[in-house]
Amino acid sequence: MSKETFSEAVRFFLDVASHVPANAWTNEALGVWNVRDLVGHTSRAILLVEEYATEGTTRRGFGTPDEIAERGRQAGRALGDDPASALRTLADRVLALVEGLPDDHPMHTPGGVRPLSRYLPTRVAELTIHTIDLAGALGIEAEPPRECVRATLHALADYAVRQGTSMDVAFALTGRKPLPPGFSVVP
Repeated sequence: MSKETFSEAVRFFLDVASHVPANAWTNEALGVWNVRDLVGHTSRAILLVEEYATEGTTRRGFGTPDEIAERGRQAGRALGDDPASALRTLADRVLALVEGLPDDHPMHTPGGVRPLSRYLPTRVAELTIHTIDLAGALGIEAEPPRECVRATLHALADYAVRQGTSMDVAFALTGRKPLPPGFSVVP
């Protein structure tokens, strides 16, 4: 996956987020999140690239669902009074950083150190899926870029392999067996 695919995913997110009406930021969006919270959580898929490339994290593991939800709410609040402008500034800064990094740049993540080229697909998946969630919450159509969908499916397949559920996913995708209720490959 290329840095260009990450850039496409960021632009897709910015485009959909630019359609949030001023009076819709507190509308329900996804689970416990309102629109602002979801946008904040999704923006972390960009912000964490910068954090893990420059300073890393001392946090191990991804946190509980409540911790993840709270980080999304905090990120939403951090976007301030002009979320669209804050998102553009963040995106410009991080995309410029990524462009200047080699593919093997070490990313210090909660799951361990991995090269940039292996970390970016997880960010593309996060951006793509949550941008579609956001479009749904806004009631608008949004078609993700083809390469973003491809990278997302690859990332999800990798999760399934690591969790030992790859054959369940393969059988479901080929119409052989349905997935159990509530099934997810996302840790």
